[in-house]
Amino acid sequence: MGANFAEYDGWRLPADFGDPAAERAAIENGCAAFDLSSFGRIALKDAGAEQAVGDLVGNQTPLPADGQWLWAGPSADNKPLRIGRVKGGYLVLTPPKQRQKVLAAVQKNAYEKQITGLSIADLTEKTAMLGIYGPGAAEAVNNILPFDISRIEPAGITVMSFFMISITIIRGAWTGADGIELICPASAAPLAAGAVAKYHKRQNITPAGMDCLVDAMSGI
Repeated sequence: MGANFAEYDGWRLPADFGDPAAERAAIENGCAAFDLSSFGRIALKDAGAEQAVGDLVGNQTPLPADGQWLWAGPSADNKPLRIGRVKGGYLVLTPPKQRQKVLAAVQKNAYEKQITGLSIADLTEKTAMLGIYGPGAAEAVNNILPFDISRIEPAGITVMSFFMISITIIRGAWTGADGIELICPASAAPLAAGAVAKYHKRQNITPAGMDCLVDAMSGI
């Protein structure tokens, strides 16, 4: 689709799709599609998950209710994280540079405090993540997906199944604006990307690169 590639935090990703100005306009006034696969996705489950997440974010209260996510600033480096709770477990989303630090901090804390019944899984390289950002994102994605996501409110997170594929759907964006994010198994990534490639003109979705995303995130 005309992507110009570059390396970002060890990942080879689109820098732009040939028209950076159109990408910036789309994220502000329409919707733009981003490959978010370099952003960290760490799942914490089972009995010790709540304690581990609380320790990670400095016991920020309250932690998100089931089906919700919130911003959180961990004590380490004071970088923003996003913490979601879905199906009783927690999903920690991190900027690419923070993934390994956050994972190591959780593992170290669990060991030192002997948190029992805690399952820690780094899903980053086992899954793919697609973001559709902008004021028109929710409507555009709802028109593409084979199921209805219109009931997902801002700051909502849920899991749906499609042909036995589990898809995590998040209403929100790393830019602080509105958007829809989809997390699926890495093997299913071509299906999600193919849908954007097929319907982007019909739904006015502009493929966008990391340069646009980094610029849009600069205030976060």
